[in-house]
Amino acid sequence: MPVIETSTEKKNNRLLWGPESSSPLTDEALHFKRWRRRTWQLHASVLLSHLYAFGLFLGHSWAGYAPLNAVLLYGLWVGIGMAFITWAYASGWSQTRRDPGLFLVHQLLAIIGTLGLLIAAPQVAFQALVMLMVFSADGFLARRRTSFWMTWGCTLIAVAVIICWLGPQMRMTTDTLAGQLLAIGVVFGAVVRCSILVTYFRSMQFRLSASNEKLAIALTQIEELMRNDELTGLANRRGVMELLQQCIETAQRDGSALCVALLDIDYFKHVNDRYGHEGGDQVLRAFGQLLSSQLRAVDCGGRYGGEEFLLLLPGTSLSEAGVLLERIRTHTESLPWSKKIDKDLQVTCTLGATLYRAGEAVETVIARADAAMYRGKVAGRNCVVLD
Repeated sequence: MPVIETSTEKKNNRLLWGPESSSPLTDEALHFKRWRRRTWQLHASVLLSHLYAFGLFLGHSWAGYAPLNAVLLYGLWVGIGMAFITWAYASGWSQTRRDPGLFLVHQLLAIIGTLGLLIAAPQVAFQALVMLMVFSADGFLARRRTSFWMTWGCTLIAVAVIICWLGPQMRMTTDTLAGQLLAIGVVFGAVVRCSILVTYFRSMQFRLSASNEKLAIALTQIEELMRNDELTGLANRRGVMELLQQCIETAQRDGSALCVALLDIDYFKHVNDRYGHEGGDQVLRAFGQLLSSQLRAVDCGGRYGGEEFLLLLPGTSLSEAGVLLERIRTHTESLPWSKKIDKDLQVTCTLGATLYRAGEAVETVIARADAAMYRGKVAGRNCVVLD
């Protein structure tokens, strides 16, 4: 019965080569389908590599360099092992294991078979040692780096022992034409196998690079969404507060003026009550367009909350701000709302503005602008009040 892991354990145990994606943004079903396809592709390449190696060993046996019974035992070992791996992939049994790529099974199958043949037929040491180096390239299937290094550390020790034991009997089969052709075949097969792996991982690297570019674009879009109000097209509260902090830093550094204004749509609740939230959204949308058209390039504006808007006017004195804010007020009052929503609808706004004082906290300057706007509401709304 498989062990049930918690979500945290699953996250920590996700594999580089596994049926579960390491990214929470990946479609798991699509990743699993891609993983199965790639697993079978790699399995086929490993199978072809084993068949090619077995064919070369048979050639060495035919040329008199290796005993046929040792080669056949090697082929039987590899055949049984690859049949088991094929069954494990096809039945889904491997997916229930902690090592779904069956790295250890793959590696032990290749290493034990090759080392056994190296001991039984040291005359084919050249092919056996080259094969070991090629099979080590399958290390990307390892569940962890430690399992890879432990496996191949033990293998290197075993190779060293065998070389010290049977070194005088080992040879490179290049003393005959058949042996020379077989040696060429060994090198050719190793280069082709490694080239296929390199090409495969280069394609994976390209796909990863493309995915990273898409992710960077998505993150940029998310950043924009986090700072922009979709309804009005202006900055949202978070975005406009960040802009205010930047404007304050600039004003403190340059000693320039900074005017901060709060704007509130008058009787907006009545608009929602009479025309519903859809009507209220239309008013907010149109109001956002109006502000975008009236503010200067250096100015910033954002939806502070509900029907309130925060306006930032850098390099602007209080009297200059009054002119701009009055223009916004008159345009709001004269906007043909009858064409947009209802002929009886008229929308006005109340604005309060103040001048930033050096060393003043963000909350303080906004509070003074809010107090100025409140005085405008008490005075009857639809007006501009300068602090």
